Amino acid sequence: MIALGACAGRAPAPTDAPAPSPRPPAGATPTPAPSATTSWRFAWSPDVQAFAVRTEADVERTGGGSASGGGAERERVESSAHVSLAVQPAGSGGTRAVVGRVDSLRVRASARVSGGADPAPAPPVGLRGSVSPRGAVRLDVDGTAAAGGCGTPTGASALTALAVAREALPRVPAGTTPLTVGARWRDTVATTTCAGPLPVSVQAIAAYEVERQEGALLRVRRRANSTLRGQGFAGGQSVRVTGTGIADATLLLDPARGVLRGVTGEGRTTMTMTIGTATHAFEQRTRVTVQAR
Repeated sequence: MIALGACAGRAPAPTDAPAPSPRPPAGATPTPAPSATTSWRFAWSPDVQAFAVRTEADVERTGGGSASGGGAERERVESSAHVSLAVQPAGSGGTRAVVGRVDSLRVRASARVSGGADPAPAPPVGLRGSVSPRGAVRLDVDGTAAAGGCGTPTGASALTALAVAREALPRVPAGTTPLTVGARWRDTVATTTCAGPLPVSVQAIAAYEVERQEGALLRVRRRANSTLRGQGFAGGQSVRVTGTGIADATLLLDPARGVLRGVTGEGRTTMTMTIGTATHAFEQRTRVTVQAR
């Protein structure tokens, strides 16, 4: 039922005699070395940005016993998709509209989960949303694709597509707020994912920090803590899911172009699922990569 969720210097070679150091002419002013940029302003480019997003989740049953007679149960779920997003120019109030699309979404699972079938790509999913004057991001499914929720294949695919797309549009302070190495900000995002037919609410609190400049790019670290909770019925029995998670990711931003170049991250979530009177514990380890195309 769990579907997603130094560098070391090298000594110089010895020489017969040290080379003499040239001396500047008397009275000359030394030319200062060029300094790296120390402050940047980031504003999302209005051009369409395209990404390949991939997630891998390994789910292991860690408690509650095995229906097959013991031993750890492990399953793998992989998803891949192409995401295109465009952040429109700011309107009169400073808010910027977002339009986008998720194509070629595939979710592959272990045979015991998928039944052995190679899944076909899900239908394209349109996206809409906004970026506030302070950089807060809102992103939703456009239209009624997610209307069925986790109870229908179309609804579950739409929610998966939305989660994939959110990886490509993180919160970044607006262009009026300068970014410097060491700058920090926070974000809270509430989403819905699926554990089989059961919708699960997830709240993630993320802390961002600009670690350093790498050429034209800014390396940003994001650490997040999440809680999840869901309750409903499946197979005629009451089902309840609770859990907590941690995640650590690196983002590469191009402030000059206003684009995201990539994301790599890992996370771990522990979950408890109660079905009727039986309780089962799971651990999920997830890896995410986002690559600009």
